[in-house]
Amino acid sequence: MSLLARFEEVAELLFTGPFKRKTTRLQPVEIAKELVKEMLRHKQVSISQVYVPNIYRVFLHPKDWGPLASFGETFMLELSRHIYLEGERNGYTFLSKPLVELHADETIKLREMSIEVDFDDSLEIEWGEKEAGFPEDELAENKHQEQELWRNHTTIFNDQDLIIFQEESSGSRNLQYILEIIEGPDGGKQIPLNAESIYIGRHAQCELAINDPEVSRRHIKMTRSNDGWLLDDLGSTNGTLINGQRISRQLVSPGDRIQLGQSVLAIKRV
Repeated sequence: MSLLARFEEVAELLFTGPFKRKTTRLQPVEIAKELVKEMLRHKQVSISQVYVPNIYRVFLHPKDWGPLASFGETFMLELSRHIYLEGERNGYTFLSKPLVELHADETIKLREMSIEVDFDDSLEIEWGEKEAGFPEDELAENKHQEQELWRNHTTIFNDQDLIIFQEESSGSRNLQYILEIIEGPDGGKQIPLNAESIYIGRHAQCELAINDPEVSRRHIKMTRSNDGWLLDDLGSTNGTLINGQRISRQLVSPGDRIQLGQSVLAIKRV
């Protein structure tokens, strides 16, 4: 049985009458398909691994969100498990067990969705598989494999952190740079680029929060590299432009114009 067929089977057990009779309603399997597409679209290739996001935020019209949200964590658990199995089948690496969140958003059209993804190595997820009805033998095998997988992830990222630390200690990188909003509602707002990575978006928890209605909650992530800063669009609704060209992932440096919605940002040396 294919993974999608398995998910459809589980979805049929969870959602009965209303979802089968009303074809105008957003179907659970449509969300599963889009989540897999986003996972594939945002995969990142390292020297020895292909990493995929472990955070997936799905924004739905309130009328689509309501029936799905009424099933609580059960549906989100199935979506998370579906993503994990699909990623495992392709040999991809997660920083933790994937987490799926469902949010109501009146700006989303009926039967449509917006998905934001993220990489978060600080996340620890407990799926509660027994409550979801997964077989005991499958649980034991999966837990062993997952423990090995998470251990490998930690080792890989600790090594990368060590390399970055050594570069900073040797003085091979000048960190006296800022990221400034040069156009838009928050013009003049800035943040020093002295962290390994920063999130930029409309969410208040982003390191650089932008009060721009056309900017997604978590719009982009900027990560330091030897050649500049690696910018990742986190599945934003309106996209990201670098010097007028739409991108999903690209290196940026001082002089580049980074456009998010109505806002234009630039890296400047202090």
